[in-house]
Amino acid sequence: CVIVLSGYQNPLRSEIRDKALSIGAKVSNDWGTNCTHLICATAGTPKYVEVSKSGHGVVVSADWVLESWKGKKRLRE
Repeated sequence: CVIVLSGYQNPLRSEIRDKALSIGAKVSNDWGTNCTHLICATAGTPKYVEVSKSGHGVVVSADWVLESWKGKKRLRE
């Protein structure tokens, strides 16, 4: 997974990023063709709109990362 975070502020942003990295995800600052998941706090952010229009990638909340981290495996979106 290559994730991009949108709408989260520190310290939660750092926690999400660190936990995603610890289970093998990569983190990007900007959405690109190699990105797979947008971790988004709310619908309607500029990145959310960009991903929705791009036709690729999945938009999920931080809960997806946190639950995947707890289970030590990538959960279904």
